Amino acid sequence: MAGYGNDGVDLTELTLGPPGVNARKARRARRNGQLPSSSASMQAFVKVSMDGTPYLRKVDVAAYDDYGELVEALNEMFCCCSIGLMDGYGEWEHAVVYEDGDGDWMLVGDVPWEMFVTSCKRMRVMRSCEARGLSSNA
Repeated sequence: MAGYGNDGVDLTELTLGPPGVNARKARRARRNGQLPSSSASMQAFVKVSMDGTPYLRKVDVAAYDDYGELVEALNEMFCCCSIGLMDGYGEWEHAVVYEDGDGDWMLVGDVPWEMFVTSCKRMRVMRSCEARGLSSNA
């Protein structure tokens, strides 16, 4: 099919609608003779809300290595030191829950880290007393 301009974009790419960021990155990499970026540089941004705060934050969960780092970052983000995992090892004022791909709310820390990163759609920091019903060991 005919090209459009000198950028090597196929006309069919332009008529199918605006490509997403990943399509543009892949096309740019092909043009420069590179392979598209691997999943190691994957970004997984999710919105985080905290009960009692009037604002949301956005977090790249793929940027962290484990739950401990994520909780530490959430404590810094919300200027708080009472956020923790409901793992039975501490009494925390706030617990972190997340919505998975099926729309179910689950406690952060209940599944392996890699599964959490791929399935997390959004997170909520809620009072621990409200999150106890979601606990698998409650």
